[in-house]
Amino acid sequence: MVVDEALAKSPLFIDLPPEAYEVIPQASTRWSYRKGQKIFQKGDRGDALYIVLKGEVRIFRESMEGRPMILAFLHPGDVFGEMSLVEDRPRSATAVAETETEVLALFRDRYLNLLKRFPRLGHNIARIIAARLREVNDELLLFAFEEARVKVAFALLKLYRQRRGKPREKGWFIPVVHQEIANLAGTSRETATRVVHELRDQGVLENVPGGLLLKDPEALEKILYGL
Repeated sequence: MVVDEALAKSPLFIDLPPEAYEVIPQASTRWSYRKGQKIFQKGDRGDALYIVLKGEVRIFRESMEGRPMILAFLHPGDVFGEMSLVEDRPRSATAVAETETEVLALFRDRYLNLLKRFPRLGHNIARIIAARLREVNDELLLFAFEEARVKVAFALLKLYRQRRGKPREKGWFIPVVHQEIANLAGTSRETATRVVHELRDQGVLENVPGGLLLKDPEALEKILYGL
C-alpha cells in the first residue's frame, strides 16, 4: 500500500493501523482551492476537520479593532478545524489557501462512524485539541506579561517553526512585512519595526526583497526564554 506522504506525518494517524490510510481518505472528501480562496470563514457552520495534502493554509481572525490576527500557517500533514468534530458551534477563525492547495475534509458523521473501527482516532483528536489549548495558554501568558522584544521574537520563531517561507544559503527567508509581524506579536507596527531594526543591527535578521532573512534562530530562542 502506498501511503500519502502528508497522511504519514499527520498527527491524526498516529498509531493507527495500516488500513486506516486507505479507509479514512475513502470516507473523506478531497477538495482543491486556488490561491487566496477561503476554505471556511469565521461564523460558518463547523462540520468537518481538514487535513492539508498539498500547499499552505493561513488561519486568522480579526481583532476587536478589525486587524487580521494570524494564528497559524499550515502545511501538508497539518490538521485544522478539529473542534467541529466534538462541538456543534460556528467556526471561530477563517482559513484561506495561501497557495494552490488540496485538503481532505472529514465530516462529523463519517468521523463518528470511523471511531467504531478506529477508537484511537478519538484519542488523536483529543491530543490535537490539547496541543492547541497549550499553545493558546502559552501565548496568552506571553502577550500579557512579556515586553515587545520578546513578543516579536516569538512571532518570528512561530513563522520559522511553521515553515513559513523557504531556506536560503545564509538563513531562512520569511515573506513577511512589519505589519504582519505586529499582528502576530500583538504590538503596533511602529514597535515591531523598532524591534526588527534592533535584531537586524545585532545580525539576527537581514532585510531582503520581499521579507526578512532569519540568520540566527537560536538568538530568537535566547530572547524568548530569557537566556
